[in-house]
Amino acid sequence: MRRFFRLKFLVWAMNIFRSLAFDLRFILFERLKLRASADSYAKHRSRLLYPDYLKFGAALEAVRPLAGKYCRGRGLDVGAGRWPLAGSRAIEDAADENAYVLKESDESLDYVFSSHTLEHLERPWDAIGEWSRVLRHRGVLFMYLPHPACEMWNPKYLPFHRWCPDPVVLETRLSQEFGYEIIYITYLPDAFFSFVVVAQKNRPDQRRPSATEVRKN
Repeated sequence: MRRFFRLKFLVWAMNIFRSLAFDLRFILFERLKLRASADSYAKHRSRLLYPDYLKFGAALEAVRPLAGKYCRGRGLDVGAGRWPLAGSRAIEDAADENAYVLKESDESLDYVFSSHTLEHLERPWDAIGEWSRVLRHRGVLFMYLPHPACEMWNPKYLPFHRWCPDPVVLETRLSQEFGYEIIYITYLPDAFFSFVVVAQKNRPDQRRPSATEVRKN
């Protein structure tokens, strides 16, 4: 009997040790990777305020099944980091291609996916206009965004957040200004304090109208 309990204790101790080893590897190596990828220490320090699940790609897991339903064919993941949606071409903040400038032909893609990216942009509606340009007729725009009801997303706490996306504002502007049909939306925050907007492009020439066009209308 004693031998049985000793064996059981050894198994328990080994499991605890393995768990601690994994935690240490995660804390040391993954955080070092984040520090190495930051342009400056100030940017790295601001990242420490960010929820860990976003630093390590887990936000995508919250919407992966839903994205798999709507994001089919050829598409992009804007702001993918190291964890792009499967089958998507990742778009990062590079000089020659970024959220505002996509190296894709007009009306050439089936979907554009973006998770926790739009809130970082100084000109989010210009970016959406560019995403709309590359979408085919009936193409899908899928966005996963921080919910404004959650105080931690506020730009005064996270300086790299430029604004607070709102599901009602996005629904209104996407449908009225860009001519999208909203096919799926969540108004309340989920377990990751975020919300989803899925919109379908209705016109082949869909894009954001210029300031001159808006004045004429």
